[in-house]
Amino acid sequence: MIVGDSCRWIAFDAVGTLIHPVPAAGDVYHRVAQKYGSSLAANEVARRFRQAFRDSEQGDLSHPDDGARLATSEDCEHERWRGIVSAVLDDVHDVAGCFGELFQYFAQPASWRCFREVAAVLAALDEHGYGLAIASNFDRRLHSVCDGLPELRKIGIRIISSEVGCRKPGRRFFDALVAKAGCRADEILMVGDDPANDVEGARQAGLQAVLINRKSRPDPGEIASLAELITPLES
Repeated sequence: MIVGDSCRWIAFDAVGTLIHPVPAAGDVYHRVAQKYGSSLAANEVARRFRQAFRDSEQGDLSHPDDGARLATSEDCEHERWRGIVSAVLDDVHDVAGCFGELFQYFAQPASWRCFREVAAVLAALDEHGYGLAIASNFDRRLHSVCDGLPELRKIGIRIISSEVGCRKPGRRFFDALVAKAGCRADEILMVGDDPANDVEGARQAGLQAVLINRKSRPDPGEIASLAELITPLES
């Protein structure tokens, strides 16, 4: 059973778990970059974006100082994304202007969509009495995104790395989630699409965790859709 008998709260990662950008991030980068003089092809921009994002995440995990490696803030996240944009779009004539437009674009609710099962799943979990939370490596832009998406607007607990001062998979991030939920760590199920950040990090902090795998055939113990969270509840 995915949702254990001891579970009182279910926390969801945001991007890749509850929401996804529309159009895809690489397509948006390409469109905006063309306005600023880039001649990169769309598939090259998409490839560079995936690589730059992976490099940024890997840089967190490989930092030699455990105490500092996952520390963050609004300024840190701003600079993180500035670095990603600079790495992806190295031929634009106005890097600052291009970055500013992209940063603001992804603050808009219209730039995001919930996965199709999200509304029904959240409603069913709420009906069954589970507390719901969003726990994301993001910055304060996530508030405007969630406030503008009806499916997510009512989730009152949002643990955001830039506000906590620590990124997943850091223990301090998950401790903040536990404190806000007001329960034991093992009474929270963390659901996310990143094995290290969402699953291993949560388990190291004493939470239950499950990986949602939307990209390939799920391995045993993983789920392909959030709808699998409520199947046991409805049987």
